[in-house]
Amino acid sequence: MKTLIIVARDSMLSDLENLLQDNGVKAYTIMSNVMGKGVSGRVFGTFLNPDTNAIIFAALSPEQAAKAVSALQALHATRKAASQDTPIPLKVFSFPCEEHV
Repeated sequence: MKTLIIVARDSMLSDLENLLQDNGVKAYTIMSNVMGKGVSGRVFGTFLNPDTNAIIFAALSPEQAAKAVSALQALHATRKAASQDTPIPLKVFSFPCEEHV
């Protein structure tokens, strides 16, 4: 199995859930209102800087993970082409995992 960790702006959550659903990912966990700092800047979740991130965790078969990653890469490329060199607030990580219970 593989674990995917998807970090993105909360505002992208609906698009990401639709993308996952369209690519056969039926189970995942979402953490919303996550703050931090990355290449697209700091997210504070305050009145003056209301942006926050979401993190999606999914444990998938290697084939499912590859399909989801490919779709996420396509989404990233599409947004990057339209962004005029503005960093896209979307990162995807994967690593092997084992289910124990």
